[in-house]
Amino acid sequence: MAFDLNYYESKIVCNICKKQYTTYKVRPGRYKVLSQDTDFMPIYDGLNPLLYEVSVCPYCGYAYHKSLTRTYGPFLELIKESYIKRIKKVRNLCKERTIDDAITSFQLAYLVAKFSMEEPIVLANFALKIAWLCRLKKDLKAEMRYLRSARELFYKSQTSDKESEERMQYLVAEISLRLGDIEEAKRGFSRLITGKDVSNKYRNYAKKRWEDYKYDNEKTVNEES
Repeated sequence: MAFDLNYYESKIVCNICKKQYTTYKVRPGRYKVLSQDTDFMPIYDGLNPLLYEVSVCPYCGYAYHKSLTRTYGPFLELIKESYIKRIKKVRNLCKERTIDDAITSFQLAYLVAKFSMEEPIVLANFALKIAWLCRLKKDLKAEMRYLRSARELFYKSQTSDKESEERMQYLVAEISLRLGDIEEAKRGFSRLITGKDVSNKYRNYAKKRWEDYKYDNEKTVNEES
């Protein structure tokens, strides 16, 4: 009954081996977004659909995510040579997943994106989501490692979309704050707060986050003094 209530089976045809398989996805009615963390990690009530975002072929190990774009022709050949042929054992991640299973699925998607030379922003978002999963697991060391990777990739990312650019600027500042790189965080938030062409959405995000940080920091200093 758990399957009937919580999941549906999504049919996938693998881009690499062309075999069809089914993988679990969370039914929309089985979760609700309660809020989001300051780096946009959704906080769910109920099941977490993030665990099932990446589909992994149980036959060849190819990992697919909707954000991947280089899923054809020569890029598939690169994936076959650099990734698929090196897999020693294919894991079946098509049923219910643990957080560790979800981390593995995103790590595989990251490798697919890397070997198919996807844009840095795709890799950055994968690294960020792995950091979120590590946070859910309460593995702070791994979370910090993936946040550093995400920040470096956001630094390298380019986009012509204004909102995407502002989102990246905000995330670089936010991740810097989480990593303890306060000066970089301050510079990033300041650019968003004072920039004349910045949208109200991200100006307000930056202003609130920096003010909350300063308040919490001052409160901690006062309590320790």
